[in-house]
Amino acid sequence: MKKFVHYFILCAFPIFFTTPISESSEEPSHPEVILMDYDGNEISLESNIPYSPKNTCGECHDYDEITNAYHFQHGRTDAKGNIIIRDDMDSKNPWLISHGMYGKW
Repeated sequence: MKKFVHYFILCAFPIFFTTPISESSEEPSHPEVILMDYDGNEISLESNIPYSPKNTCGECHDYDEITNAYHFQHGRTDAKGNIIIRDDMDSKNPWLISHGMYGKW
């Protein structure tokens, strides 16, 4: 095993430090996003108006499929399927509406 590690270090080390690192001229992996509000109007980054993920991302991504995924819904219901979210769950942290990840950032 030691011979393998030494061999790997001798072979891989020069590759990591002799391969030139160049700036990529590739296009970004995701196109520029225009933020939209809940009425479908364009908003700026400086705006105080809340953005709508559905209107911003829904044109290209299946919003309904994403929002019904397991992790997105985690904490919305208990083990029996009863909805357990509520606006008054935690008065100290009013943004928390469930014990799971549902409704959290």
